[in-house]
Amino acid sequence: MTELLELIKSTHLQRISDIHEQKKVWFRLSEKFNPDIKLYRTGRPSVIIAGETGDLGLSVLWIVQATLTRPILNEIILKSEDDEDLSLMLGKINQNSLCALAHSESPKEPVVLSKTAGGYLLNGEKKFITAGKNSGMMFVTCRMPGDEKISRMAVINTAELPADSLPELELPIMKSVSHTKLVLKDTAVQNFQVPRIDPAFTRRMIKKYGILERALILESFLSFLLYAEKSLFLQGIELSPTGDIQSLIEMQSVSVAKQIDEAVYNDRIETENIGLNKLFPLIDIFKKAYIKAEHILPETEKVKLRDLFLFDSLKG
Repeated sequence: MTELLELIKSTHLQRISDIHEQKKVWFRLSEKFNPDIKLYRTGRPSVIIAGETGDLGLSVLWIVQATLTRPILNEIILKSEDDEDLSLMLGKINQNSLCALAHSESPKEPVVLSKTAGGYLLNGEKKFITAGKNSGMMFVTCRMPGDEKISRMAVINTAELPADSLPELELPIMKSVSHTKLVLKDTAVQNFQVPRIDPAFTRRMIKKYGILERALILESFLSFLLYAEKSLFLQGIELSPTGDIQSLIEMQSVSVAKQIDEAVYNDRIETENIGLNKLFPLIDIFKKAYIKAEHILPETEKVKLRDLFLFDSLKG
């Protein structure tokens, strides 16, 4: 465990510009911590990574794999009609695979699935893909022409996409992980790549696991604040009273454990996260301290602590 944490810390700057190194570190992480959220009612690796290494991007990558792509994969296998070609495609995903969910989109440019004589065509854009160019498989939510909401999901082999389909997002945050858009222009998919799943079920599934993802990201961000507090203290920056971050983590962790059970055993998640009204004033204190200390921070810490602006960047 210590060796893995040291690897994560020592390669942070390298991974910003080297997506191959990102994949190597992911392989080591997934070998140690299988991205199956059912295994982690306590001691979640996303919290450990954020708190011990300050790598919020890698923490979020594990969360996406454990709470979105693997559960969706399992639901597709269980709910779709038997199809040998689809089973063969999905059977290639293992513990170390990097998958992506392509869901967020602009209402003006939704991804539309059109039937053709030999299969389907996909057109439209998805705004934010975690894992991006490192993903091997992508689950793309889409709608048929005329549908007001998503109604289908396409399974795509990322390697088969045109080179310009995944433009990199130049985000100021979470730079240790590839984040891209997805641009689809008459992208052909075969019939078996569009599992025949009830549209209402598809929407409920995406909503449920999206709620769980956000709960774990909030938990990890709180742990990241502990890392930031130590990092700033080492530079002689003592924060004004920040409250008991550890108690907030414990409260959120209890909430997350309940949400995991609800996601596994129920159709809906009812448990709520800690109130953001408790978090945002705390974040403001940290952001002000970061701005004050930015000029004296080592480059690695400067890059990591920019993730204090996570919520600002995502809103922007």
